[in-house]
Amino acid sequence: SYYHDPTILAITWKQLINDTVYNISEIKIADSSQFRRFLSDGEYSSGSKYLTSEMASSVNAVVATNGDYYAMRKMGTIVYNSQVMRAEGHRMDTCFIDSNGDMQFVYAREMTEEEDICQYVQENGIRFSLAFGPVLIEDGKVCNVNKPYPVGELDIPNARAALCQMDSLHYLMVIASVQPPYDDGIMMLEFAETLETFGCKMAYNLDGGRSASLAVDGKLQNYVYERLVSDIIYFATAIPNGEK
Repeated sequence: SYYHDPTILAITWKQLINDTVYNISEIKIADSSQFRRFLSDGEYSSGSKYLTSEMASSVNAVVATNGDYYAMRKMGTIVYNSQVMRAEGHRMDTCFIDSNGDMQFVYAREMTEEEDICQYVQENGIRFSLAFGPVLIEDGKVCNVNKPYPVGELDIPNARAALCQMDSLHYLMVIASVQPPYDDGIMMLEFAETLETFGCKMAYNLDGGRSASLAVDGKLQNYVYERLVSDIIYFATAIPNGEK
């Protein structure tokens, strides 16, 4: 399926790769402001949880996927609307999205002091962050995904989700589904290596398992019994009033 207007092109498809079902959405936008994060009820730590598809509909998203489910843990650095909401960089890799819509990575333990994080956000024009990981691909090369890591169950087969950047204002949202008859999930290394074959310059792991959801125009695309989550990332049209 696809959606197109003068400000955004989003093409979404499903394919079988090595006995794993991939749901992929390729998105090109006209302006970085069309790449957004939404927290449940529109505020940090609201306490509410919704399905990814529900939140996608509520913000009129063209394409959306689950984010990092930040409300489930105390770990990770969270930036929302350019404000540092939580500064904890000891245990997880952080994906920062800057004012150009580019993905920037800071690895666990590289930046841990709140003062340094706030300075980084200000100097780099950071709009929001994602705190899950690990980083899968940087500068077109697969990173070390076999390291000990506190989330994501890297060493067992599972459903996977990733945000990828191909080029300026050009992205992929990818879900590797657990779908009958292909129901075993995949290891993180295989997921990262597959993303590398797509030509991704940057790729970051998002919350997987039952959180891994892809929604187009508010409609779920992949096979999953959706879990209630606290946040999504999405792409929107820049047409006035959000009319699609």
